[in-house]
Amino acid sequence: MKIKFKKKLFFFEFPKSVFNSKRKFNYKKGWIVKLNSNKSNNDGFGEITPLFNEHITLCEKQLNMIPENINKDILIKKIYNFHPCIQSGINSALGEIEGIIKYKEKYKFNEIHQSAILVDSSSILEKLKELKKIHKSKPKIFTIKWKVATKENKVEENILEEILNQNESHIKLRIDANGSWSRRRAKRWAEILSNNKNLDWLEQPLGIDDIEGLNELNNKIPVALDESLLKYPQLINSWHGWQIRRPSQEKNPLKLLEELNNKNSLKSISSSFETGVGQRFLFHLSYLQLLGSTPKVPGLALKQMPNNFLFKNDPKIIWNNL
Repeated sequence: MKIKFKKKLFFFEFPKSVFNSKRKFNYKKGWIVKLNSNKSNNDGFGEITPLFNEHITLCEKQLNMIPENINKDILIKKIYNFHPCIQSGINSALGEIEGIIKYKEKYKFNEIHQSAILVDSSSILEKLKELKKIHKSKPKIFTIKWKVATKENKVEENILEEILNQNESHIKLRIDANGSWSRRRAKRWAEILSNNKNLDWLEQPLGIDDIEGLNELNNKIPVALDESLLKYPQLINSWHGWQIRRPSQEKNPLKLLEELNNKNSLKSISSSFETGVGQRFLFHLSYLQLLGSTPKVPGLALKQMPNNFLFKNDPKIIWNNL
């Protein structure tokens, strides 16, 4: 099958800086790719969105190595050792062309309770007050994803104590340390939270490479892997706990699609701050995850995104305006 390959650069600034224990994100830069098949004349769209800006130069160099007209099999071989984000964007576009991904006309993830609400230690208590007011007028289950290790641990433990004292049954809690905790600190938080019914999981509490410590902790409290899965993809097949899956960072997200189609459990879909092209795939995977045996709202970070054409649901609108 002959493929026509085109790419366009995108750039956007976040309305407000997004940060975790290791990094601050002020803007995103990447590419939208459009593939066209001479066999079916179908367009397939994908997004190449490196999470870290230092990977942009490498991705640009590798993308420039792909000719505008190329055979599909040659394309797949050519990108085999390219950056994972390039492989992700191109494989998802190929999946659309070949009908492996069958997008729905519309996905409903607009409401505040339909995605995890991303907060840090500076904003979590204020957000909880806001959700309490919403819950009184319109009862819903809300999920908070709390980015910790952004303030001193003593301060964050005091925040945790205040949260637990509120005992809000309609608030689910995900605590994300982005690999910043020591085993001692993670053990302490696990002991505090051991009997808490509102906790979904501790997300990447220990360093990426501390698989032994993560396994030990997972025997005591639900632990979800994120960054460790990106460095060690083989853990997808062996980790006996929750997996935070970020399709735009995986080499072949069509494998994740297959897992979710097979109702594979203990998976949660998470954003890496994609445009509308990447969000469309996130929505589709999130929809499938909610049909599985362990449904959980995804982490789409929609409130952190600008309101412009880059975040439209129609990839053609985005492409034509770039």
